[in-house]
Amino acid sequence: MRIFSLFFAFIALVVLMMFLIYVSRGPVDPVIAAGLLVSFLACLAPALLLLKPFESPEDLRRRRERAREEREKHRGSEDAPRGPGS
Repeated sequence: MRIFSLFFAFIALVVLMMFLIYVSRGPVDPVIAAGLLVSFLACLAPALLLLKPFESPEDLRRRRERAREEREKHRGSEDAPRGPGS
């Protein structure tokens, strides 16, 4: 997911540069300028949504600890000797 958000951020940066170059070069068509600005915002929104963490750091740490404990518990049950029919 982080790769996609970085792609969106890169595309948004390119569109912003296109907008700034277009506006600074001379006579501006408002429709084209608005289209470039809307394109910039449309690329920036998913980048920011994908980059922001959805969980607090404490919740993320707790979830990782629980997953690690379950893996250790599961690994411990695999180490137990099996019956003769296994």
